[in-house]
Amino acid sequence: RSSASSFWFRWRALRPFLSDSGGLASVLLGAMASAEGPAATLIAKKFCLTAVASMCAESATFPVDITKTRLQLQGEAGFAGSRMGFFAMLASIARQEGVAGLYSGITPAVARHVPYTGFRAIGYEHIRKAFCGEDPSKATMLAKAASGITAGGIAQAIAVPFDLVKVRMMGDGRLVAAGKLDRPRYRNLRDAFVTIYRSEGFAGMYTGCMPAIQRAALVNLGELTTYDTAKKYFVTIFGDSFKCHVCASVCSGFFAALCSTPADVAKSRIMNQSRAADGSLQYRGTIDCWVKTVRGEGFFALYKGFLPGWMRLGPWQLVFWCTYERLRIWTGVGGFH
Repeated sequence: RSSASSFWFRWRALRPFLSDSGGLASVLLGAMASAEGPAATLIAKKFCLTAVASMCAESATFPVDITKTRLQLQGEAGFAGSRMGFFAMLASIARQEGVAGLYSGITPAVARHVPYTGFRAIGYEHIRKAFCGEDPSKATMLAKAASGITAGGIAQAIAVPFDLVKVRMMGDGRLVAAGKLDRPRYRNLRDAFVTIYRSEGFAGMYTGCMPAIQRAALVNLGELTTYDTAKKYFVTIFGDSFKCHVCASVCSGFFAALCSTPADVAKSRIMNQSRAADGSLQYRGTIDCWVKTVRGEGFFALYKGFLPGWMRLGPWQLVFWCTYERLRIWTGVGGFH
């Protein structure tokens, strides 16, 4: 019963994003479903290009991401050991788990970006059209912000199971090193999905879905909105060139990290938690996690991992957007605008 009620609660939370009519997903999914011929080919081509670009970006910056996640998990109730900064944590992972430990969880992380980045990047363009038509230069800042939040939320709603596995695989190395686990809980991505489904049911695949969706919405508010706006400015100086893409990417990474870090902390902690012997959970949701974190560790604990988050999002945006823009130009799609 508890699994069924939990699934029902999460489904109700996701309905605004996924409903067939009137939901936030209707603009994006409707546009994709109705596309035929050249339009469908263009969407498919963009989807493939975003997949390639996001895989490159994720692979290049993953060690920073796992370090950020471990920083966010230290300080929780039951945490034992000294608190570390970014470089100390990075060195600790490499020393205790080897270089391979810096890439623990990379398979679900890369797999996640195929649907996630594909839907958010393509969805942003389609949703923005609902506000300004075919001319993106007419889009206001509010329209761009609404498009970024909506596209990010829809994309993350699709990709939550991959994100859940990624966070747990990242956290397992820390638990093994501390002696709390004999070995990692999952051997690989497939084993993780099977194990979670058997032990927690389908609802377990969406543990932490709301903080994950909130975090993604805020990331894309900072990322897509900023990149779109910054590129519009820098293109007047450098033209639609590599320099323009670099400058817009740097701005995008900073604001994405600034907007999303508190939600990222909550997402990491909620997804990583396991049920106690009595079946209870440490955090009931995002707000409960924030309240307990602030009470136990102070306000700035909500920004744990901001520096590595920025250090990751900055290079991630740089690699992704420069790769994506080049691929779009080389394949005849044209630059992002």
